Amino acid sequence: MNPEPEIKPDWKDFLALVIAAYQVLLLPVLLIFGSIGLVVLIFGWMSR
Repeated sequence: MNPEPEIKPDWKDFLALVIAAYQVLLLPVLLIFGSIGLVVLIFGWMSR
């Protein structure tokens, strides 16, 4: 038995990294798109 197994990144580690990055980036992206959408709706409603 090897007491020090070498660490090999597999697809599960990659998937966990992608999910973590997605969770970190999701809220700011949603806030940005939400505020842009709100501004567009307000200006569209005001210009009627």
